[in-house]
Amino acid sequence: MRRLAAVCFLWLGTPTGTPAAAQIAAPDPPGPYVIDVRGATSAIPQDAGFFPPVPTATIIPSRGYGIDVGAHVYLMRLGPGRLGIGASVLRVRATAAPAVPASGSTSAATSATTIPATRPDVDATLTTLAPQLSFNFGSAEGWSYISAGVGRAQLTTGTSVFGGPGSGTTLMPAGSVDSGTRSSINVGGGARWFAKARLAYSFDVRFHLVSAGAAEGTSPATPRTTLVAASAGISLR
Repeated sequence: MRRLAAVCFLWLGTPTGTPAAAQIAAPDPPGPYVIDVRGATSAIPQDAGFFPPVPTATIIPSRGYGIDVGAHVYLMRLGPGRLGIGASVLRVRATAAPAVPASGSTSAATSATTIPATRPDVDATLTTLAPQLSFNFGSAEGWSYISAGVGRAQLTTGTSVFGGPGSGTTLMPAGSVDSGTRSSINVGGGARWFAKARLAYSFDVRFHLVSAGAAEGTSPATPRTTLVAASAGISLR
């Protein structure tokens, strides 16, 4: 009887649940930091105020391609997500050129080399600095986010030498316009997926609401404009 009582006591005292240490641990939150390196594309403003004077029907570049780099740190939990701060720099370049005349004859080819084009080549370089406060959802293995901030944007444009009106033999000089830095609100979101412990694939889509600006020195007055940029590449931590 005593032996039976001892066996019952040992059975009752044996824990039946899984020890806390053996349970699956909760996934780590996003972070603790990332560095982004991505290829990027962005719309280019089409307003005349951003470009030097050009003849009617001149082709203006509408989209540029370049790079987007940034860094972010993740500070604290906020409800179901984690709060982060950081910034990114986008730089893209766009070019456009007039159509080349058809080379159907020797005279056409000769005239193309001796008479300057009556419409110029046009180039544009867009640079944005976008500080961001982000709200991140997910775990350290991958997360999505929304973010916003106030930064700066600048557009510089230029034109090549081209033939003037009439015979086209009068040369019009190359021109350039620098918008100066304008205040810009950025709003966007994206995601990162970690294929390895320190390497992730990532993308970002961002709206830049660039404010209008008054003329300052050599920088002309520019209208308000909204640009949409997208980037994709890798993130490191």
